[in-house]
Amino acid sequence: MKYQLVLQFTGTVIPDYDSLVDLESVLIEQIQEDGKATVDGHDFGSSQMNLFLTVDDPENVLNRIRGKIQHPLMERVRAGYRNVTDNTFRAIWPESLHEFSVKSIQA
Repeated sequence: MKYQLVLQFTGTVIPDYDSLVDLESVLIEQIQEDGKATVDGHDFGSSQMNLFLTVDDPENVLNRIRGKIQHPLMERVRAGYRNVTDNTFRAIWPESLHEFSVKSIQA
């Protein structure tokens, strides 16, 4: 798999984090099973929550997720992807989104 797909949400409080972890579990159970996506984890901080997936076809996987996953966070998802060897992301959702970035989360 050659792309990193990032599902991104705003979030600042523990219930947001709990919802992110719940969505991650749903993705592992329902999307990862066919081998076309690997859920690689999440991060939370700087008012941003991210779920990381490794995929071969970011747009196809995102469309499958949006069509299959019923979760409250999916109503406010932003998404972008990058080649795993690159640092520049390409915005893919919503269609009106022109820039996408992942803030560096410092521990």
